[in-house]
Amino acid sequence: MDVAETKLRTRRGLAWVGLATVVVALLDIAAMWVVLRVWISPTQLGVASMVATLFPILDLATDLGLSSAVIQRDDHTPEKISTVFWINLAMSGVLAALLFPAGELLAAFHGQPVLAWMLAAYGAKLVFQNFFAIPQALMRRQLRFKELQVIRIFANLAEFGGKIGFAAAGFGVWMFVLAPMCRILVTGIGIQLRHPWRPRFVLRVRETRSYLTFGAKTSASQILFFVYTTLHYQVVGKFFGATSLGYYRWAYDLVLEPVRTISNVVIEIAFPVFARLRGQTTELVEQLVAFTRQNLVIALPFLAVVFLAADDILLVFFGPQWVAAAPAARLLCLVGVLRTVSLVMPPLLDGIGHPSSTLLYMVVAAIVLPAGYFGFAVWLGPSLDYVSVAYAWLFCYPIAFLVLMTLTLTRIEVSAWAFLRRIGGVPLCVAAAMLAGAAVRPLLHDVSAGLRLAAISGVTVVVVLFLLAYFQGISVRTIARSLQKK
Repeated sequence: MDVAETKLRTRRGLAWVGLATVVVALLDIAAMWVVLRVWISPTQLGVASMVATLFPILDLATDLGLSSAVIQRDDHTPEKISTVFWINLAMSGVLAALLFPAGELLAAFHGQPVLAWMLAAYGAKLVFQNFFAIPQALMRRQLRFKELQVIRIFANLAEFGGKIGFAAAGFGVWMFVLAPMCRILVTGIGIQLRHPWRPRFVLRVRETRSYLTFGAKTSASQILFFVYTTLHYQVVGKFFGATSLGYYRWAYDLVLEPVRTISNVVIEIAFPVFARLRGQTTELVEQLVAFTRQNLVIALPFLAVVFLAADDILLVFFGPQWVAAAPAARLLCLVGVLRTVSLVMPPLLDGIGHPSSTLLYMVVAAIVLPAGYFGFAVWLGPSLDYVSVAYAWLFCYPIAFLVLMTLTLTRIEVSAWAFLRRIGGVPLCVAAAMLAGAAVRPLLHDVSAGLRLAAISGVTVVVVLFLLAYFQGISVRTIARSLQKK
């Protein structure tokens, strides 16, 4: 596939991933809005977070990056792919067995017996996901994003139904385990229908050594990512209790999870696209800039509105019991700006064959941030409670970000000034729009929270759209044209 065809598929892939991401986000927001207002309390959310936040690490541990190696490498044979499957199946079986004693330790650590059973139940999901992981990776390598995103939409519809159904039926914290299993079941069925695949009964580990090497580096980076982005939940739960963890979890989910979801529109296709462009430095630079600007255009207006009106958002949509999450949400909005940029860079490093650089960044983050969680909880915890851990993010994450940006730009031979100059116009436009939104707020003290939220968000978004169109040439029309261009 030539560069022109790759670009065309990239634009179409962005459109489909964007559509699916919007649908999935709306389903998730709707489900959480209902369950948090009606059935799930801050304390229950805190208890569920003690175990559910560990699930992404377990998913990665069963794969060890071998699916990413299938996408990145060009030397596939049926024997190699089958060997990857059997290795993954064995690892997931071992890990599922280990979750029984691990769950007991986690339950004892937090004093919540239900955690042991929830962690053990998740082991079944780890085994099942092997039956669609390989064909899903092959479809991603072939840039078959339309089919993948249609499956994703139906799978998340199943999860949406599971969240509402299990919460309404009184399953409580178990909703956070059972609903994702509904999504995985539908994903597995859909993938096998669109790309039927069966492993051969072969095991040629020596021939897959390069896959194992690449996958180990990639998965180590991803595991470290989820370590430093989940360990804070354990710190908050241990230091401040389940209720405070419920507030902190919802502040994080309100801000940084949407940033990751928005970025996934790009990340979903970034890795295979960068892998196809490796060795073409000019094209890599242009694609990195394009992906980063797209991320910023979508994510920063959202972060601006949350920063200006976090308390009103929580009050209007989730009820007064959740307003205590607003201070942490505002602090995490500042972190979200850097995360919007940083999430695009590891797929580039992995795609061009330098997963060790991603691993180095993750090692730095996995050292600096957890140290910050503990340190700030001890130092500021007595006065700020769980918000102290949000301050740890604010002061420690920029260190890891600078390491990642340096590693990435060095690999593609671009100066930091040149990169920031090409993407900096978007943040400046959003910052100016925030000033307009902030100017409106003092005029609305005596109105309802809903009206105040509508006015602040409306002014901010309108000004952002005007400034982006006037100064950056970015509008709905130009985006639509770029997606249609051949």
